[in-house]
Amino acid sequence: MKLEKGVITNTQLIYLILSFLESMVISINFSYGISKQDTWIAVLAAFVITIPIMLGYTAIAKSYPGKNLIQINDEALGPYVGKLFSALYIWFLFELMIHYAYFFNSFWITYIMTETPRLVFVAIFILVSAFAVWSGIETIARCSVIFTIIVSITVVFVISLLLKDMKIVHFLPILDLTPKDFIQSVHIILTIQFCDLIAFLMIFPYTKNNKAIRKPMLLALCLSTLMLLIVVLVNTAVMGVRITNTTSVSFAITREIDIGNVLTRLDVLVALTLLATVFMKVSVFYYTTVLGLAQLLGLRSYKPLIVPIGLIAIAISANLYPSDMEQVYAGRNIWPFNAMLFEIILPLITLITIALRNLFKDTGGENE
Repeated sequence: MKLEKGVITNTQLIYLILSFLESMVISINFSYGISKQDTWIAVLAAFVITIPIMLGYTAIAKSYPGKNLIQINDEALGPYVGKLFSALYIWFLFELMIHYAYFFNSFWITYIMTETPRLVFVAIFILVSAFAVWSGIETIARCSVIFTIIVSITVVFVISLLLKDMKIVHFLPILDLTPKDFIQSVHIILTIQFCDLIAFLMIFPYTKNNKAIRKPMLLALCLSTLMLLIVVLVNTAVMGVRITNTTSVSFAITREIDIGNVLTRLDVLVALTLLATVFMKVSVFYYTTVLGLAQLLGLRSYKPLIVPIGLIAIAISANLYPSDMEQVYAGRNIWPFNAMLFEIILPLITLITIALRNLFKDTGGENE
């Protein structure tokens, strides 16, 4: 039974993934303090590792076309193990939702609206996301087209104004970090920036051609990585060793723009683009959480779950960490290992199970 009646085109899927991944610009800050001026190399390494993982995700989806992750788990793993896996995935999607809500709430309260209570902004943020989720995947996908275009134009505009401040010397020395630090940085980028695309296994069935999802996904991944790489290169070229001195590098370098005392305080543009991209990310996690939970509970609609899940998310994400530094520590040292279970290990088990099922099916057919 399909709980979502809406359908999106494969082109809209590309824009949806692009807008989903564009929030990497804010979460990449977890890696700067570890890999410093070599973060761009860590991005490339993580991207290379991500490609086979994405091929694994699409292989799972294509094995059961028209079925979302919850349905695939039941089919591939059986009703009991499958429901256990589904419950774990739903919890993970909810975790991502509240973490990104807290993350952006912290950014907004720290840099933009310093006098606003944390609860107020996160409540408004989740409420707007709830409206998007209530409207369905088609509305979310349409918003993604607009946001992707706006963010891309903003990035090009800001970079053009920063060209005069860039220095090649800021990239030196290259690979001036230990193998441990490099692996840690790659691990962070892999699990936080890229592999949360696992959420799209809940969305693929609602594309017009859900048998041809590999190309849109890989194309969107490549374009998003290119944008992230450009942003990281620009940030490094402008700030150099100062890149570790702030928790929001892109916001900090935009504050340095001053063209004739006319074009100043353009940091608000970065704040607004981050608002749009994180809104898309939270909306996708919100949508997949309530959709998956409704599927698991056997409900006829996911809409009755939107308000209670939203209220729980507001209550938790308003004060998820005692301080922002606790969040930075968790993002660097704890969350990547937590995410690895859901983004790599569980999908790998599912993929192996599907392969074994197909193998035994083919063997059984040959014996007959």
